[in-house]
Amino acid sequence: MPAATNPVLIGGTGRSGSTILGRILARHPDLYLTDPEEVRFIANNPGMATALGMKNAGWPRSLRARNLAQKAIKRSQGPYFKRPNNSGLQKWLTLDEMAALGDRYLERFGREPLEATREFTYAVMDKVAAPAEGRRWVDGTPANARVTDLIEPIYPECQVVAIIRDGRDVAASFVEQTFGPNEIMESLREWAKRSLRMHQAVQRCRPGRILTIDMLDMVQNQREESLQQICEFLGIPVDAGMMQWFADNVSVERAHVGRWREQFDEKTTQEINALYGRLVDDLRRQGVRIPLET
Repeated sequence: MPAATNPVLIGGTGRSGSTILGRILARHPDLYLTDPEEVRFIANNPGMATALGMKNAGWPRSLRARNLAQKAIKRSQGPYFKRPNNSGLQKWLTLDEMAALGDRYLERFGREPLEATREFTYAVMDKVAAPAEGRRWVDGTPANARVTDLIEPIYPECQVVAIIRDGRDVAASFVEQTFGPNEIMESLREWAKRSLRMHQAVQRCRPGRILTIDMLDMVQNQREESLQQICEFLGIPVDAGMMQWFADNVSVERAHVGRWREQFDEKTTQEINALYGRLVDDLRRQGVRIPLET
């Protein structure tokens, strides 16, 4: 059975809660969380959506589209294909299958970019989401929300849940990872850039296709109400099993709410707060919704 063409895409700035929301929704009988939980090849930069967006951007930016398409295919056969612990697209396709699909995509991309992109994406997701057996599949690639406008032509019926989180907690989380910015002030500035990109992408989309949820509401202030809002948005009933898993596994402590206050010395914490204030003021001037403060 072909994979659903109305997937649920979760995204944010990174380290904002997309993984935990994906695992919550995985407990709903009407949804299927992909394995890997982040397919990446659609939304990550460069991915299918970015290459298509550049192709449609008009001259002279469209001149870069072919190069981005080639990079997207290379990544789909490299870091997105083979990931640690036998994860990645390799679980569902062979490298020969990926190479054949990639060749076909690049051969069509110049003449029929949207058709080529859909053909490649749908073929891969037919394999990855095969266990869904017709249910809507869910992907938690954080970049989904930041390029949702570029994904819309590929999956016009998809819905996006964008998660926002206090940038200080996001930055504090990033510096402890092996990916992303590893210096706290750089991480804060990256959070601001990603927040603005997400806002701009949402503004360019069809109204009603994206729901924005604050992580602090989801894990603390309005726990049940937030999940009910998400289910209503997706047009699915609230499931008791999903809610029970949420109650048992998601907490303020596990979400490390307010971690930025504890992770650094007092001087650094003051510097973080000062920069965050300036970044938030600038984002507000551009109409960006600011996360609740932890």
